[in-house]
Amino acid sequence: MQFRTILKRGAVGAAFVLCGLATAQAQSNGDWPLYSHDYSNTNSNPDEVLISRQTAPKLQRAWSTFNDSQWRPTPPPTGFVLEGALGLKFPASVVGVIAPPLIRNGTIYYIDVLGTMFARDAKTGTITDPARHWTTTLVDPDYLLQAQPIGPEMYYAAPVISDGIIWIHSSLNGRIHAIRQIGGAELDFDPTTPGIQPLALVPDQQLASNLGEPVIVTVPSTTGARKLFVTEVNVILNDALIQGGQAGFVVAMDITDPAHPFEAWRTSTIDINPATGKRYGAGVSAGSGFAVDHKLHLIYGGTGQNTVTPYPGYPDATHAPAGYIDRSDSLYAIDYRTGKFVWVSQFHKGDVFDINNPVSAGPERTDGPRDADVLSPPVMFTARTADGQMHDLVGAGSKGGLYRVVDRATGATIWQKQISKPTGLGGIQAGSAYANGIIYVAGFEGIDDGFSDANFDTPTSKYKNAFFATFSPAFWADVEDVRDDRLAITGMQTKVYALDAGTGNPVWKVAGTGDYLLLKVGATMRHLSLANGLLYITTSSGQLFVVSTLDGSQLYTDQTQDLNALFNLGLGKPHHASMNGGTLISNGMVFVPYGAQNNPSGGMIAYRLGH
Repeated sequence: MQFRTILKRGAVGAAFVLCGLATAQAQSNGDWPLYSHDYSNTNSNPDEVLISRQTAPKLQRAWSTFNDSQWRPTPPPTGFVLEGALGLKFPASVVGVIAPPLIRNGTIYYIDVLGTMFARDAKTGTITDPARHWTTTLVDPDYLLQAQPIGPEMYYAAPVISDGIIWIHSSLNGRIHAIRQIGGAELDFDPTTPGIQPLALVPDQQLASNLGEPVIVTVPSTTGARKLFVTEVNVILNDALIQGGQAGFVVAMDITDPAHPFEAWRTSTIDINPATGKRYGAGVSAGSGFAVDHKLHLIYGGTGQNTVTPYPGYPDATHAPAGYIDRSDSLYAIDYRTGKFVWVSQFHKGDVFDINNPVSAGPERTDGPRDADVLSPPVMFTARTADGQMHDLVGAGSKGGLYRVVDRATGATIWQKQISKPTGLGGIQAGSAYANGIIYVAGFEGIDDGFSDANFDTPTSKYKNAFFATFSPAFWADVEDVRDDRLAITGMQTKVYALDAGTGNPVWKVAGTGDYLLLKVGATMRHLSLANGLLYITTSSGQLFVVSTLDGSQLYTDQTQDLNALFNLGLGKPHHASMNGGTLISNGMVFVPYGAQNNPSGGMIAYRLGH
């Protein structure tokens, strides 16, 4: 089950670089232009020099926002299906930020969960140039047209910018929105219909939900270079609530003419069985976000579990029907020119998990993890492996807690390491970070091995499944409750490793744990970040940690407000607004989006060095 709480560097050469860096203004070296900084997803800014190990303790808040509804003076949405089914409530018309922001030429672009996008001066958080700084609330025709809407459109995935247009794939209905970088006007994709209309990515899917971050690539063609917006579709909601029997897929939209996009290719994660004319199975959602190799013309992404058993005797391959390829719980490579799979590296075999009929997914399960999606965004790097040679590699992690590094061209495994225990929630969801031959990986788990079964997926669990649990403020309050209360149902912890990128060997020596940093602070859901010898970690308990890359020693921390106290939620314990959008480091400042999953209050916090 994939749900984020809710992801590289001119004729022929120019045709093979991603166009996300082409903006209406020149780009500054200190910017954070893509959701994971660059197309390798290193989450590392090599241009940052001001914030260092010596100065990090002087960080202080520079500006912040919280439920900034003055820019959308309307009541919050209510009366929708998910409000009753999940208890999902919105305290304001503008709420928290979970989608990773971007910084281009000193402007920060961020969007709240309900679809109001802000372009602000990054230094001050204010509007200093009305052309470059603006506020736009994206249209939501699906919500307005349905007698009882499933829910308001929501946004968990980062935007991507190309040639002065900001592109966004929404996370519930799966609509494509395009906003002009200058002025903030939203494009209308159907002038024949009254009002501004977004683009239906896949009209045959009512809920083409999206959780992974899209990319824009250029490809050669007989008519010149074409620009493709490549994104993923996660079908968990569709499969569970609407149509059923759906499969995940990756879609490329040709946006060469931004006013007239069209589908260039669509690739399902599950093939059609020629003997039956139907898909071999269902599920295998795509939802990790992409890394891109321009030289090989490949995008790398991850998939989730099967939602039905693909064939009798699964996963024994001797019983598989002819032509079947199991791509569940896998890291994959697709040629972005054609949409064809090149290779698949499966992390976990036999993972069948239906959120309507869940089974235990915790560490006490003896036959392998369940609900163990490869959900963390892949990270590319070049490193010296155990054979003494330099190799182009890509790594990713699973909710089963396994981190694997493979050869970029072939998918052959180079090394792998178990980072944390599976819990149904994670495992590894956060994107790793890379710099200077070291890969930094975070995984989380229950402090008690019984945490997973106590909370979800078994007949006696508190919640039916992890998806339902993530929409409960009480659940997140329990996650951050790390007191020694002898209760399996409370407390999660995060393990952070620094590993040699070529061999997987631990680099840190940490007192008490041996080779990893242990943070008893809840879960780490979004990417780690790196800059100038510092590692930035954010948690579901709303805490920012800045630690030294030398040894993991803590140099700075901060925490968001307690929503239980602020809104009188009656939880009996703190529930801080989660930091689930990663961290950006740009031009001597640190930017952290924040917002909880339910009552998703929050916004942006910016830090700078004090005197």
